Amino acid sequence: MGTEARMDCQHNQITLYTAQTDEVVRNLLEQGRHYVKLEYIIRKYEEVAAVFLQAYAWYTENAQRIVPKPAQAESAVWSFCDVRYLENHPGSQILKLSVPIENAVFFRMSDWNKVLNLRYIGESAAEEAQFAEKLARYGVRYEGDVYTTPFYPHLKKELKDSWQRLFRYDQQVKATGVSPYPDMQAGLWYLDRQWLQET
Repeated sequence: MGTEARMDCQHNQITLYTAQTDEVVRNLLEQGRHYVKLEYIIRKYEEVAAVFLQAYAWYTENAQRIVPKPAQAESAVWSFCDVRYLENHPGSQILKLSVPIENAVFFRMSDWNKVLNLRYIGESAAEEAQFAEKLARYGVRYEGDVYTTPFYPHLKKELKDSWQRLFRYDQQVKATGVSPYPDMQAGLWYLDRQWLQET
């Protein structure tokens, strides 16, 4: 299952990294907590925001079954187990966090990218290839069309059902403190000023 690496876990805390705008960091320091608002996502993604909002809505609906979502959180804060997976843009900062492990929902970045691109998450590459072959038999060229058009309800259900695999590593990570893949990501419902660590 890939290269296993022990995560930085101690006393049920895990070290995670997130990149946030200077505005978010300022608000976090002043108010003590930061919650994501959908307006931030719309502002960030502009004309393609609608596609992202669908994926984020699916994530929010399903991730809150793993870690209950506070009412103030409209979406998740993305964080990573390995700082190398962060994109750092001008006007943003990388934050090092020590988070109670039960506050995080763990998944692979590569699986999340499949959800964002409205693609199938298989148990294996072979299973994903089988789904692609099935789509080809129906004349579907782009997987996302299954999701965005009303013509393939049974295929859309199969596609959306596959997204539950996004969370397949969550319990394993929490039980062992071991990252089964280097691209492990974690969703947090908020940032807490007390989690901030010196970098």
